[in-house]
Amino acid sequence: MKRWKVWQSLPRATAPAALGSLVSLAAQGFLALALFRLFSPEEVGVFSATSQLAFFWASLALAQSPLSLLAERDQEPRAAARRAWRQSAWRMLWLAPVAALGAVWSGLGQAAQVWAWAAALGLTQLSWLLAQSLTLRVGSLWSMGLVRMVPPVLAATAAVLGAVLFPERGEGLELPVLLVSACLGYLVGAAWMWLAFQPASPADLALSAEAGSDLQLAQSAAPTSSDPRSARLKMLHTLTDGLAATALALSWPAHYGVQEAGWLLALLRLLSFIPALVHTAWAQVVLSSDTQVRLRPIHVAYGASALVLGVGALVSAAVLWGWLDARWQGLLNFVWPLVAWQMAACFMAAFAHLPFQKGLAAMYSWLCVGINAVFIALCLVGSAVFDFTASAHLGWISAFMVLSLGALVLWIALSPFRHAVAPGSSEAL
Repeated sequence: MKRWKVWQSLPRATAPAALGSLVSLAAQGFLALALFRLFSPEEVGVFSATSQLAFFWASLALAQSPLSLLAERDQEPRAAARRAWRQSAWRMLWLAPVAALGAVWSGLGQAAQVWAWAAALGLTQLSWLLAQSLTLRVGSLWSMGLVRMVPPVLAATAAVLGAVLFPERGEGLELPVLLVSACLGYLVGAAWMWLAFQPASPADLALSAEAGSDLQLAQSAAPTSSDPRSARLKMLHTLTDGLAATALALSWPAHYGVQEAGWLLALLRLLSFIPALVHTAWAQVVLSSDTQVRLRPIHVAYGASALVLGVGALVSAAVLWGWLDARWQGLLNFVWPLVAWQMAACFMAAFAHLPFQKGLAAMYSWLCVGINAVFIALCLVGSAVFDFTASAHLGWISAFMVLSLGALVLWIALSPFRHAVAPGSSEAL
């Protein structure tokens, strides 16, 4: 009965967001199996490096706008979403030369095609990420779930169909089935941005009135959130986040070859989706809620970490028992360092809302910038300075991330609140 009461106390967006994210996770797992069975490591390496360049470009252009859209609940969501999209699109245009340099530096060849695909993926992904936050503010329960589940399901389905219909594809960009599939999925997800251009309906007004009434009743118990960071700090945080992920994706093929990059990036793509799920189905929902949330972040982190362990064990079993093609045997060198890293990332994702509720957002961003700077240095110069093998290099990177993320979580959890918070809310361990 107590568990049922806790479930009832969760925000209305929790169930659809969690369901949509879980279906999205299942689609990602299915796509990972398809990558291992239907595509070569070289194809996966080209796709992963290009999509990471696109993610970096889109993330930097967004400058954490989806998070601000959730944390700054005093702004009218539709107008804020339209403004965020316009500003992000302009930033993406200004950053086009930087993306071109990344396409050349990746060593994938055909840099113009890599840049063009990164542009298409980046713009559609940018719109999809904003749409996810917008639906949490003004969307129906159906839209909250569908905006998360439809794009990855569609992308995975298109990838499988493309692999079956075009078995002779080459190893590069001759027939980029994976890139076309991803772009199609993001494009469909971006369609939910139409909500930003719709006038408020009577149902929306009634829902807003109900939410305002609920907020007045629960105001003394509900935690407040804000994002007081300057635009420059948000841009710097986003820049280092994007540079860190892109440094790993682009430096690995440059240092160790496309096949090693395919092993690492395919597995990282599978495992990293779990902390991403925690962030979208938990941290973002808590930030968008005006009511008290009783479920503790530590329990969310434990559950997500157990899921990461299970996925890592399944991948190891698939390799050891011969379920995968012999070309994927190299995955074994990367499984457990990545598992440890992503478990730490799950804890960070579970506590990611607290800096905005404790008044620590600025310091949190500066600490993340410092962690990212060391991570980038390890990616770019670690192999040259220490003459690492690929597995040893990843071991050092994973050890650093486990220690740094663990310390950051402890700091967030143990730091006092700068405003009063009701006992038993989601801010406590």
